[in-house]
Amino acid sequence: MPLHKFGKSDILHNQIKTYPSSTFFIYDSSIYYNNNAVEAGKNVTNVNDVPVGHVSLFELNVDRAANADATAVIGPADSDADKNVKDTGYIYPFVVKGVQQVGFRDMTRDTFANTYEPGDILTGSYKMSSSISRQRYIGSQNFLTTKGDGAAIKNSLSFAARLGEHYNISTTVVGNTGVNVIQIPSVFYGSEIKKGTVNLKYYMTGNVVGCLKDSRQNGALIQSEGTEGAGNDGEIGGIVLYKEGFIILTGSWNLATNFTNATKIGDKDHTGTAIAAANSSWLNFGFGANDKVTAGANTTNGSASFSIDFAGTHKIPTMTMMAHANKGELNFSNNPTYFKSGQTNLQTPITGSGLFREQELEIKNIHSASYADPSGSLKKTTYITKVGIYDEKKKLVGIASLAKPVKKTEERDLTFKLKLDI
Repeated sequence: MPLHKFGKSDILHNQIKTYPSSTFFIYDSSIYYNNNAVEAGKNVTNVNDVPVGHVSLFELNVDRAANADATAVIGPADSDADKNVKDTGYIYPFVVKGVQQVGFRDMTRDTFANTYEPGDILTGSYKMSSSISRQRYIGSQNFLTTKGDGAAIKNSLSFAARLGEHYNISTTVVGNTGVNVIQIPSVFYGSEIKKGTVNLKYYMTGNVVGCLKDSRQNGALIQSEGTEGAGNDGEIGGIVLYKEGFIILTGSWNLATNFTNATKIGDKDHTGTAIAAANSSWLNFGFGANDKVTAGANTTNGSASFSIDFAGTHKIPTMTMMAHANKGELNFSNNPTYFKSGQTNLQTPITGSGLFREQELEIKNIHSASYADPSGSLKKTTYITKVGIYDEKKKLVGIASLAKPVKKTEERDLTFKLKLDI
């Protein structure tokens, strides 16, 4: 089997940008991601064993049941329970504390040194999930001050200010009305949220009372389609930090002017402390999204619900390889169909006291001529069906299968373009 080495110009590295869209719908303290509800499994309520509206970060414990035997172990049992690998029924990472001093990243040095003895089993978990979350900050909590939670993103706000003055959030405005912060983990958007795709909709009893879009693609969320608070259409109700995945809402105007006082929102701040009921506004948009607002709150606020739409930016590394089949090469095959049939007796080698020679086999001539009776002159012809990729140690690492066999003659040059997404 001939092996050909890739040349310098035969391997190309590139990136493909994709823009997958995401949709979150929030109602009654429940989050629905891309309109997916509960997918019941045999052993768990949700097949990925994560809450609805979350994505499993590892997807290694799909529909697995817990082991009812709390004493079950994997491998030989030790009299010291801390040195046993427990069989919990789930897949989980573990390491043995030894001279290599290997631990898990989320474990502090003090815990590693003082809590565990040499030989103890250190465990982690693959049952991890991610979803959006919301934090409401009232004015007195000083979101953007040096000691406030917003201090961590002040540099990002300052850097983004080159796109417009709307990123210069006034500390006076924040101090008076507070802000509503929605965090989107990067697992949903990749390297950044695509500009111009953010769309927030506020519903009251199924009616859209307000919509915010970054229609100018500069991070400013501009209100439109306000069936109730239409007087504020065109106003900036918040901003988007595209790379950090933060949506910061500041619009405090009433979005439900035609609804009764019974529909005022009873919200909670990021500490779980109740906030006095107020009119529907962008400050209480998304309440119930992992923000300590319990289910059932919608019974007194006109059945408010919310949707968040955006597209992410994912960069997929790709490798393009050019595999060449040059003239005069790859025109012989060990496949039995390559030889003329009926030559089984010739496959026995000629042997003697000082002789061993294989008999010559006649190649099957599949080349046709312009006339019906005589056959054309012999031309070695093969059909390429697969291309194997080998590493520097000549180990097969990949196979590219062709949808249709390609005819290869001695006078023909062929190049196969192979593409691999990493």
